[in-house]
Amino acid sequence: MKKTPNKFLAWLRSFPVIISLCIIIPSLVVFVRYFFTTEHYYHNYFYNGETFGVDGASFEITGIKKVGKVVQSSTNYSYQGGACYENYYAVCLDGFQAIHIYDSTTMKLAHSINTGTFNPEWHCNQIFFGPYFFSIRDKFPLLYVSMENPNVCSTMVFRIYQQAGEYYTNLVQEIHLEFSKQEDTIYYPNSYLDYDNYTLYYGGYTENSYMKSDTNKLKYYAFDLPDYREEDEILSTADASDVFELPSETATQGGFISHHHLYQTFAFGSKTDPLRTPKMRVVDLENKKIIKDYQNLGEQFGAYEEFEHLAISNEGKLLSLGNPLYIYEFEYKSNKAKI
Repeated sequence: MKKTPNKFLAWLRSFPVIISLCIIIPSLVVFVRYFFTTEHYYHNYFYNGETFGVDGASFEITGIKKVGKVVQSSTNYSYQGGACYENYYAVCLDGFQAIHIYDSTTMKLAHSINTGTFNPEWHCNQIFFGPYFFSIRDKFPLLYVSMENPNVCSTMVFRIYQQAGEYYTNLVQEIHLEFSKQEDTIYYPNSYLDYDNYTLYYGGYTENSYMKSDTNKLKYYAFDLPDYREEDEILSTADASDVFELPSETATQGGFISHHHLYQTFAFGSKTDPLRTPKMRVVDLENKKIIKDYQNLGEQFGAYEEFEHLAISNEGKLLSLGNPLYIYEFEYKSNKAKI
């Protein structure tokens, strides 16, 4: 005689499966909601100079050419600092009103970010992408903006994030440099990041002038890069891990550090005034000396623009913006860097 299945026993045997589903499904729902509604800090090192893996001592400029043109600003304020991440080339507007981001392969505008901010003290002379992302969802790492304000020695750290298809910025951290003694003071300061050892350099003039003279020097202080997850940071010159001086040059512009070498442009656009002709330096930060010094890029390469910065793209292009609107590529040759 065929037995009738016991429904209670069948349900009891499936009870562990039911319990498991009751635990797994709600947990999955909570996880998905958490992932898409909560910020996730992403402490990820992204760049240490391989894209510009050249030896500073053998570096030579071989030419300068126009490769594009930036869009006309809707205000009377000029473009200043520039930096690259992957195949993007970002330039900041004076006063931090806007960030325009170009495709470094086509030089076409990829993103235009209106920051909703205008601060006349924020010159945005030097910018660089930091080694960390604020969130795992962010397309760009944190952006460090050095203001070159003669009154305040500050670097502002911004997150660039996307919301409803638009890009926005949010201030994450302020890094201020204070001077322990009067003789430690520097003017018109800019900051630079050595990605190889997470070292933040501040460099400025020893006199309250950006003009070259025998007495005016460019003085540099080195610090460990502050953790962006902490509160605003105050650095003191008394705590610097390294301090050194170099001969001054007229009007520091932007630059970048790769393999412990600082590449930087100087001066304004001029054909006749030797103090204002566009210049470029390569500084060996380990030995604290200038190893390349181009005193007149116009005379050598026919480019008399005010080169606002130097930025190295993912393709190894050395890019600069010559005011008012042209993007230039510095062609170069060099041996590979000794890593």
